[in-house]
Amino acid sequence: MSPSMPDDVRAALAAGHKIEAIRLLRQQTGLGLAEAKAAVESAREQPANTPLAQGWELPPEAKAALEQGKLLQAIRALRASGGVGLKDAKRTIDAARFEPARHDVHRPSGLAPGEVPRGRVGGGLAIVVLLVVAAVLWILRN
Repeated sequence: MSPSMPDDVRAALAAGHKIEAIRLLRQQTGLGLAEAKAAVESAREQPANTPLAQGWELPPEAKAALEQGKLLQAIRALRASGGVGLKDAKRTIDAARFEPARHDVHRPSGLAPGEVPRGRVGGGLAIVVLLVVAAVLWILRN
């Protein structure tokens, strides 16, 4: 499991409460649903002998590719740096995606893929509708 995973998330995972762990991780980090789910699943599967768990830093080429969202290039760069198999490189890059402060990588926006940020139109729209209804009623009375 990832060393920077919050304690309560680790406890929920250890108790077998995956959904609760995802919910807690989203609340504490602002990650979107897909990112939090992937982080929790990665944490459950990540063995203690991956390069990041052993204190490695990502090579600059891998960091640059990861910041640009080019996961395959990041995995290739990590493998090219030596001694990392494909499976461990993928797990390492996945872990780095969800631990940006530790690995100096851009934090995901917190929105799920395809999710659009919500606007604050509701209050203004309600006022406009009330004004239109009031105007129609005033016209009908006169």
